[in-house]
Amino acid sequence: MSDKVTEMSHAQAGMMLDLVLSQDGIHADLDAKALINLAEAAEVLGRSEDAARLLANIDTTDITATWEGLTQASILLRRDPEIGLNTLAELVAEIRSGDDHPLLAGALNLLSQAQAMTDDLDSALETQYESLAIKTSLGSLVGQSNAHHNLLQFAKQSDDLESALTHAKRIVELVRESGDREWEMSALADLAHLLACDEQFDLSEDNYRLSLDLAEEHEDMTAAVIGHWGIADLAMLRGDGQMAMEHYSQALASQIQTEQPAPPELLQRIAALTGDDGQ
Repeated sequence: MSDKVTEMSHAQAGMMLDLVLSQDGIHADLDAKALINLAEAAEVLGRSEDAARLLANIDTTDITATWEGLTQASILLRRDPEIGLNTLAELVAEIRSGDDHPLLAGALNLLSQAQAMTDDLDSALETQYESLAIKTSLGSLVGQSNAHHNLLQFAKQSDDLESALTHAKRIVELVRESGDREWEMSALADLAHLLACDEQFDLSEDNYRLSLDLAEEHEDMTAAVIGHWGIADLAMLRGDGQMAMEHYSQALASQIQTEQPAPPELLQRIAALTGDDGQ
C-alpha cells in the first residue's frame, strides 16, 4: 500500500479526494507532486477513474530534474507510459546539462524502462547501456547489478538467451562482490533457470543448489521452494524419479511453511509421480 495513504486513514484519504474532485475543475493550486500523491491514494482505494482524472490534469513542467522528480515521473510512467516517456526524456535532457552523474544514471535507467514499455527495445538497450557505463565509472556495484538486471529482462523480451545468460552471470559476480547474500540467492536461481533453458543441466543444478544453501541459511522458505522445485524438474529431465520426488516433496514442505497455498503446478507434478491424479 502506498506510504502516502498509510499516513492517514482510508476514510480521510477518501474525504480529501471527494473534496478535490467535487470542484468544477481540479484546483489549480495543486502541483504535479500533489496530484500524483492523490492519484496513488485513489488507486489504493480502488478509484481508478478518479486516479486517471487527477493524472490527466498534471502539468509535467512542474516535475523537476531531481531525485524527487524522477520518483514522480516513475509513478506517472506506471499510470501512463506515453506521458511518462516524454516526461523522462525531458528530464534526461535537462540533467545532461549539469554534472550530477548519479542522477543522470538514474534518469537514464528510468527512461530505458519507459522505452521498453512502449516497445522500443533498441532505444531501451542503448539507454540502459549508457546508464550502466556511468554506474561502472562510479564504481556502484548495486547500480551495475540493477542495470544488468534490466538488460536481462530486455534480453528475455527479445528471446535472446545468450545475452540473458551473459547478464545473469554478471549479476551473480557483482552481487557476490557486494556481499548481499540474499540477493545472491535470487541471482543464482535466475541463472540456474536460464542455464536449464540452454540445456546446461549440470551447471543449472549446481546453481540451484548454491541458491538453496543460501535459502536455508537465511530461512527463506519461498527461495527454498524455488531451489527444490528447480532441482526436481532437472531430475525429471534425467529420468530420476526418486530424486525428483524427494525435492518436489521438500518444495511442498517449504511451501507449507510460507503459509501460502501450494502452486497447482507443484501439486500436479507430485500427483504425476505418485499416480494420484485424482481419477
